[in-house]
Amino acid sequence: MIMSTILDCIRTVGRGERGRKPLSFEQAYQVMNEYLDGEIGDDQMAMLMMLIRVQNETHDEIAGFVKAFQSRMPKIGADIDWPCYAGKRASAGKPWHIIAAKILADNGYRVLLHGHLEATSVREHVRSYLDELEIPLARDSEQAHDMLEQNNIAYLPLAHFSSQAVVMLDWKNRYGLRTPINTVVRALNPGNAKYGLRGSFHPGFQQLHAEVEQSVGLSKHAVISFKGQSGESEYNPKVSQTVWRSDSSGVTSHYWPETMLSDIPEVNVSLLGTPKSDNNMMANTVVATLCAVLFTKLNDRDKAYELAYKMWLDWLVNNPICNDLT
Repeated sequence: MIMSTILDCIRTVGRGERGRKPLSFEQAYQVMNEYLDGEIGDDQMAMLMMLIRVQNETHDEIAGFVKAFQSRMPKIGADIDWPCYAGKRASAGKPWHIIAAKILADNGYRVLLHGHLEATSVREHVRSYLDELEIPLARDSEQAHDMLEQNNIAYLPLAHFSSQAVVMLDWKNRYGLRTPINTVVRALNPGNAKYGLRGSFHPGFQQLHAEVEQSVGLSKHAVISFKGQSGESEYNPKVSQTVWRSDSSGVTSHYWPETMLSDIPEVNVSLLGTPKSDNNMMANTVVATLCAVLFTKLNDRDKAYELAYKMWLDWLVNNPICNDLT
């Protein structure tokens, strides 16, 4: 019976062009459950994931996988879920979205950052800049909970709450192909947060991430999904794009024009090692990312941007590391 689950799933997605079809939510949930229980081997599961990737994963497939992972995770208790998996290309600047996360924490929101840093990665990752903003790194879910209670913010590595997901991410190096697990980890929401953001790179994934939240079925959970800078959960103020919002009432799309401001207040310090020539981009990025997160709560972009801009100004004035304004 155990073998029949994985074999049935492989047959479902691996038949010829006319016969194949995606897994249902129930099939995806069952097969991932059995894999996480050790009843299915890596090779068979990797084969299934590759076949799904070739066809492009559906929101029901991802949601079923996510639900299986979530059933094994403790509920940490956060307000904002912030996945940080892609990293940024060096040419795109430092990971300025971590500043937005810190600002929200300073304003009373409990922000749980989570991600994975590959040893061979050449990208700019949040994890490398935690110390500068005094963001603690949690060794496990229990410590992450305590850190959120004490500091309103923590970074929890994927390996510290779902080691099997790390194994699956490494399949890319073993088999040479990205699998749907890259989409899954962004939706894990280990803090069981009320609000979340999903940055992705490839076209179509912005809508997919929003639809996944609907299929997972978390109540009172709102998420914004957008084309992130280098695929990271950082909003790029220089582009216009359609963003997707998911909440208990459904999925909606919203067109947002670019929001670059030439006269936005900046810092004079080298925050995160940012060159002074990039300070305007950093300021606009932080405000735009704050706006995206606040939009999940307010569902009004103008109000979200107004509040985001105010938070940025207040942080500049009140924070000792950046109180020297231009």
